[in-house]
Amino acid sequence: MNANEIAPKANLRLNRIKIVSRIVKYAILGFFVISIGVFLQLSLPTWHLETMKMYPIWFGFVNLPQVVLWVWYWKLARLFDFYERGLIFATATIRCIKKLGILCVVNWLLYTAYDVWERFVPSSHVQGGTIKLPKPPVVEHVFKMGFFNFSVAGISFGLLLAGAVIAIIAWIMDEGRKIQEEQELTV
Repeated sequence: MNANEIAPKANLRLNRIKIVSRIVKYAILGFFVISIGVFLQLSLPTWHLETMKMYPIWFGFVNLPQVVLWVWYWKLARLFDFYERGLIFATATIRCIKKLGILCVVNWLLYTAYDVWERFVPSSHVQGGTIKLPKPPVVEHVFKMGFFNFSVAGISFGLLLAGAVIAIIAWIMDEGRKIQEEQELTV
């Protein structure tokens, strides 16, 4: 048997990985499309054009975490696309995992910044010449991990911890891949 050939047992396992990865990829893409539709259906009626025109930065800031979540779904589908193609420990796969971790941390930063803003900046009302910024549409966080939920002073650190763990796992996989490559080059 050639050293570069895949053993039949390993080939069977790789084929199972490819099939499952294809199914999961399409499920994630379907969920991605549905989440965009649900978000638009829930949020369009609550958006006020006057407020959007007066506070475009605020409007973008409020909706940015949802956009980051959609990018996260897209990257997750991309990860399973790599798995479907048999690229289990490839550099691009590891880079994709690392980006998923970074996106979790970014989303945590955005949600936390919005929570802090909401606590310390008083809202006012449209009546009487002052403006009340509408709250963002309430869309449940889809990415929840019960055993990662913990908070200090009302700020949840679960998503930050999950993102850090994902990024560290990607780093370890990358270092392991480099060690493997070095071992293969050593005679």
